[in-house]
Amino acid sequence: MRRSILRYANGGAAAFAFSMLALPAAAQDNNARFYGFFNLVVAGVDDGFTTNTQLADNSNAPSRLGFWWENAVGAGTLKFNFETALGIRQASNLSQIDPDPNFFNYSRGSLRKVEFIYEGNFGKVYVGQGSMATDSIAGADLSGNDFISTRSISDISAGYAFRQTGTGTPGPTVGSTFADFDGARLGRLRYDSPTFGGGFFVGASVGENILTSGNDDLNYDIALWYASENGGMKYAGRLGAAWVDGQNGNPDNNSVVGSFSALHLDSGVNGTIAAGWRDNSGLGSNYIYTKLGIRRDWMAWGETRLSADFFWGGDYVSAGDDSFTWGIQGTQVVENANMELYLSYRQHSYDVAGTSYENIGVWGLGGRWFW
Repeated sequence: MRRSILRYANGGAAAFAFSMLALPAAAQDNNARFYGFFNLVVAGVDDGFTTNTQLADNSNAPSRLGFWWENAVGAGTLKFNFETALGIRQASNLSQIDPDPNFFNYSRGSLRKVEFIYEGNFGKVYVGQGSMATDSIAGADLSGNDFISTRSISDISAGYAFRQTGTGTPGPTVGSTFADFDGARLGRLRYDSPTFGGGFFVGASVGENILTSGNDDLNYDIALWYASENGGMKYAGRLGAAWVDGQNGNPDNNSVVGSFSALHLDSGVNGTIAAGWRDNSGLGSNYIYTKLGIRRDWMAWGETRLSADFFWGGDYVSAGDDSFTWGIQGTQVVENANMELYLSYRQHSYDVAGTSYENIGVWGLGGRWFW
């Protein structure tokens, strides 16, 4: 029953999407808008034995196209959001095994959001494919560089394997040794409370992956979100817990994740911290992430953003293993062109008893153009 409810909800949202796109333009003038961006990156990876440089979509914030529609209904507002990635190959899908995959590969998994939202004094209710309450719960980040480097360390290099020193034998991948335990976008029912206490709200959701056949895991979560600006400071904070009821032999897991970021508005100095823990089949994986940055108007083009970040993780693949990475990032906003140009570098290391692995270095040069 629960599965059919979620599938029907998502199917209804999809049908509404096509009906809205078929409406005459005049009927949508005042309550509809399109949005999106391209975010392509030239990513280079050095695993200690070989290098690979490719043009790809930046998996930290994939290129996308979206559509919003809203209209007053009763005492509230009914909204509809459709959003899809463009099917450009993701940097996170590059690897030593498949260093140059097809440039375009659109699939059902490219769909990001197909959802209804009803908002009123009671809060918000979401139905359909979209963000669980803990999606981006680890992502409180006011550096302005969150679209090129975040606590989601493996977004550009997830597919690459660490190679054993001397032999080059592939071991665990970057994606399996660095994870932030963030929530996901699923077919779900979600409720967000009204804002209270000067910037807090609570969200809760239940959902499952309706875009991948054979994945019947049931996901539950609850989250506390915070955002405020006062005393010359801007703050963002998030804390959430999630539970996965594994099906078809998949393991159960549960996680607790939190993040906090602060920005001094006059100086542009900012700091971010995130931490998470996940119990997956008895393996208690954990991490701490920090970022320091500055945002200043040094150029007439627009804001310049500089940052450096660090990530310490443990017990990802086996008990006692350690993951560490550091990175530096720079972004230049070009306001008149609706663009952000960026450059980043990151180095990953993975340590486990009895085996030595080479570090993996990753650089990225790219730009994001909004419309």
